[in-house]
Amino acid sequence: MKRKIAATIVFLLLTVAILTTNIKILRAQAPTTKLKIVSDVSELGPANATGQTFTVRCIIENVSLLYGIDIQVGWTTEFIEYVSHQKHIPKGTGAGQWPDGVLYSPTIPVKDDVDESASMPGAEPGTMYWLAEASMAPAPKFNGTGVAFEMTFRVKKHPIIYDSDIYVNVTSSTLADFYGNPIEHEIVNLHIILHGIPQPPGPTLEISSVNYKGPVPYTFDINVSIRNLDPYWDLGGFDIKIKYDPKILKATKVIADPDGWFASFWDEIMIIKNETDNINGVAWVAVLGKPYENGTHTEPYGDATLCTITFEANASAPIEKLTDPFSLAAFPHPERSEPPFNNSDSSVPIPFTVVNGFANIIGMIEYEPLPGYIVTIESNSSISSIEFTPGVPLLLLSVTGVEGNVGYCNITIPKDFMWSIDGWIILIDGQKVTPIITENGQNTYVYFEIPGGLHSVAIITSNVIPELITPLQWLLITLTTLVITTAIPIKKHSK
Repeated sequence: MKRKIAATIVFLLLTVAILTTNIKILRAQAPTTKLKIVSDVSELGPANATGQTFTVRCIIENVSLLYGIDIQVGWTTEFIEYVSHQKHIPKGTGAGQWPDGVLYSPTIPVKDDVDESASMPGAEPGTMYWLAEASMAPAPKFNGTGVAFEMTFRVKKHPIIYDSDIYVNVTSSTLADFYGNPIEHEIVNLHIILHGIPQPPGPTLEISSVNYKGPVPYTFDINVSIRNLDPYWDLGGFDIKIKYDPKILKATKVIADPDGWFASFWDEIMIIKNETDNINGVAWVAVLGKPYENGTHTEPYGDATLCTITFEANASAPIEKLTDPFSLAAFPHPERSEPPFNNSDSSVPIPFTVVNGFANIIGMIEYEPLPGYIVTIESNSSISSIEFTPGVPLLLLSVTGVEGNVGYCNITIPKDFMWSIDGWIILIDGQKVTPIITENGQNTYVYFEIPGGLHSVAIITSNVIPELITPLQWLLITLTTLVITTAIPIKKHSK
């Protein structure tokens, strides 16, 4: 009998042990309930994703007896911003119901609020969306997997160079069963890699050019413009010096921000420099933007004229920017770690390229050595003086060109004024050069090149029209003749 009782006890213990073991095995094998924030997007970039939208979903997975939810989430507001959301409650196929949703109708909505400032009363720190809702009798219990809500975001900022991270995290969550007991669950947050985009290229500083052929001196405007300025560079000011040859060009006026483009991005602008120096040949303009009282401004962008310089010119000459890496300055951005900002609290130089300008001025000068005879001089150098001695087959010119440049003169000489039998001789500072001589029935064309700098040019030939009697000389001769003619009859009458 004792043996039977003992055997029965052993059997019962073994049965309990087996049942307990099976229960543990079943519990270990049961699916884990998960609360997941998911998206079809896992990476963005390196193409600029600014303005791109994407959708995330909050999924409750493998849940049993679900009857109420309280879910709070937050996200990385540095890079993304809220656009819209939609809860998927209640589950069903009727009007206003969601086939992929959670919780059966009827339900009691408690929270469905968004606040990107994360300042909702009673919410956990960092909460920007709060959804709380529960089923009520006679609603059936929810089992399985469903979507609690979906939310659309927009990329508002894309990092430069370096990769960054976008997070949509659950800040607090409660899943409750029919009896109000919490349902244990695992949280899976969303992580999206935002690959850094290449840094936008720096802008171009472009100095305009001019082409002109005609009488000199000639007055014209040159624009110093900025091209392809990306708002990323946030131009806070510019300090530009333009170099020119004061022997050829004279700057008469400088206008900073002539169209008001730069001023339109700021509360006001301060013009620090706006001057010309015709001794050293420098035009200088410096302008600084001042933010509004709250510290904000709009980042300048696009193409615009930074300044306009008025010149007076007698000949051709380059107009160039003096080398200075600090000509364009970015507004301080200490939050930026990439170069050239490097988390600096101060303004940093913006990289840029330069397109220099050129004043291609071809002067046309008409010189009248003798009445009725016109010598025309075409040159891209400055002709400061022309001399001719009547009766001498020689023209003397004083010519100034830009150092390092090669200029030219093309002189039209009437054949009935000066002509050659043995050829033409051209001397530059006493040194003979070989001209190109062409002619037609009326004129001889003398073309020669001349180096930059100040030079004396002699144009010599074999023949020139004999010295003519000037109108004054004709007047004196006429008066003398009249006096003599008048005096002779008087003498005859006295006899």
